[in-house]
Amino acid sequence: MRGLLVEAAQSAVRHEPQMRRAYQRLAQRKCRALAKVAMARKLAVRLYWMLREEVDYAQLLQGSYAGQPESSRGRS
Repeated sequence: MRGLLVEAAQSAVRHEPQMRRAYQRLAQRKCRALAKVAMARKLAVRLYWMLREEVDYAQLLQGSYAGQPESSRGRS
């Protein structure tokens, strides 16, 4: 599981500016391997919130689910 998360995080770092900045900041302070694992953890936390709030990745990044009533997110 860790390997898959690291691989997904590497892809996210290449394509998402916010993740790229966080990775570069960590890579300068610590070694690149630790920065990759930290980005994988950040991605895992995002995955957790996506599952919990029942939103897709684009909505999570935009924060468009914020302020909606509980029932509109699929909860009763």
